[in-house]
Parts: sequence; C-alpha cells; structure tokens
Amino acid sequence: MGRAAGAVLAAGRTRALSGVVAALLAILAAPLSGSAPAAAAGTTPGDLRSILGKTDRAIEQAESAVGGRDPGKVSFILIHADELLASFLDASSLEALVKAFDDAHEAARASDLSAAASALRRASGLMSPLTDFVVLRQAAESSRAAQHAAEMKDAAAFLTSLDRFDGSILAPVLLARVREARAAIVRARQAMVHNNMQDGRARIAEIRRAFNGLILAGALGRATLSLSMGSELLQGGSVITARDQMQKGIRDLKLAVGADPGDSKDVLEKALDQTVEIWKRSAHAHADDPALLADSARAVDGVRMKLSR
Repeated sequence: MGRAAGAVLAAGRTRALSGVVAALLAILAAPLSGSAPAAAAGTTPGDLRSILGKTDRAIEQAESAVGGRDPGKVSFILIHADELLASFLDASSLEALVKAFDDAHEAARASDLSAAASALRRASGLMSPLTDFVVLRQAAESSRAAQHAAEMKDAAAFLTSLDRFDGSILAPVLLARVREARAAIVRARQAMVHNNMQDGRARIAEIRRAFNGLILAGALGRATLSLSMGSELLQGGSVITARDQMQKGIRDLKLAVGADPGDSKDVLEKALDQTVEIWKRSAHAHADDPALLADSARAVDGVRMKLSR
C-alpha cells in the first residue's frame, strides 16, 4: 500500500462533513445519561491519522532499507515504527475500549443492567478519537438503543443493541492488528540482530500486512457509511450531497482494495466500479441506482464484519 496509503491517510476526512454526518458525530460524541470517561485527553481523529501516516512511512522506509546491507539502520527504523504504534495504542485508548465492551457484555449476561450501562457509557466516551474507524450511524443508533434498554431493564434488548454498537467499530480487530504489527517488529529486529536480511524482509512483510489490516478496517467502515448515505441522498434527490458521499466512498474503497490481500478483493472492486459508474451518471441517475448503492454498502459491510472472524 505504501505511498498511496500515506496520501489517503493524510487526506483522511479533512473535507467538510455533510450535515447528516456531522449530526451523527455529535450524537456519538454526546455523553449518554450519567458520566462517561473521555478518551486520552485532547486526542482527536486527526491526531490518530497523523500517527498512522507516520507509521506507514516508517514501514515503507523499513521495506526499502531491508533491501540493503545495514541491519542497524533497519532496526533503528523499526524501533521508531514500534514507538508510533505504541503511541497509537495510548492515544486511541483501544485497550480500555475493548475492556469497556467486554465489561458491558459480561454485566448484561449477569443481568446487572446498572453495571452494563456504566460500561456502555465508558465505551461511548472512549470512541470519539476513533471515529475514522466507526460506522457512525450504526454506532449512534445502537448506543442510544442500548442505553434505553438498560433503563427499561431489558437485558436481551441491551445485548442485541450492544452487539451492534460493538460491531460498529470492531475494536478487538483493531487492537489485534496493532498487536500483530508490534509482535512482527520484535521478530524483524531479532532478524537484524543476526544480520538475517532475508528473514527480516519476511518479518517486515508481516508488519505491513498487519498494518494494512488496521487501515482496511477503517476504510471499510467509512465506505459502508458513505455508500449507504449516498443511496439515501440520491433517493431523496439531493444529488450534490450524494455525489460528495459517493466520492468519499470511492476514495475509501480504493484504499480498501489496496489493503485487502484476501478473497474479498473481488467484492470490493465490484462495489468500487459500480459506485464510480453511479457517480458519473448521478445527475441523470437511473431509477435503481439508490438500490444498487445500498447493495454495495451491504456488501462492503459484509466484508468488514468478516474481519472479526
């Protein structure tokens, strides 16, 4: 993925969000009833994008350096990459977020809805820096539904909504990819200690795959939201705003196609090609274009949900 990923990560979501997306962000950021802890103080989605962009460049440098004859240089770059991934973990509060979801599930299964609601509030308060990885509408709707179910003392409904809320970000997947990348860095540095550049290349390829998996999860979540919103906006005749959402979806689908090494690439390429075609003719959209976009959104989300298996 390399330079292309860096460019997309740098661009991120710097364009102005539509009113609908901004509203979803506001709902997600607003605390549920009762106090909710904030994520790492002052951390923003932009901060995490910056860390990931630097990490991507560091991995790219390691990929280049390992083709040479200086294991010390490679090891130095890998140390920097590991520091960046550690800072991502710290700034994102991913470990605390995973624990909050686990605590909410455990408490709800024990019918302790008060403790479950408290854990839900913790999770909601910790998600704001990670909005680039979240299917925002699903998160906003499901978190509120879970809160309501807790107030109604309905454990079954709480768990159903909590699962959807948890599935809107797949925090365990993100955490696993970061940990895999850091573990591969340890192995790559060990290869450098033994001046084994061939093994080092294999280990750095593992770092790249794990990092790409992290980027893939975010791209799929954003694309799912953009395509579904584009479908609804196109159906409602809001062509200009629909085109903006489709453009966002196209950008993230391109990123996802480049990051996905598995058998889902065909699904993503089909969704990408179809979205591009609908975007091109959006001023004179076909009657079934909104439905086609909605189908693509579901297909992309299906790929995203497979990441948790």
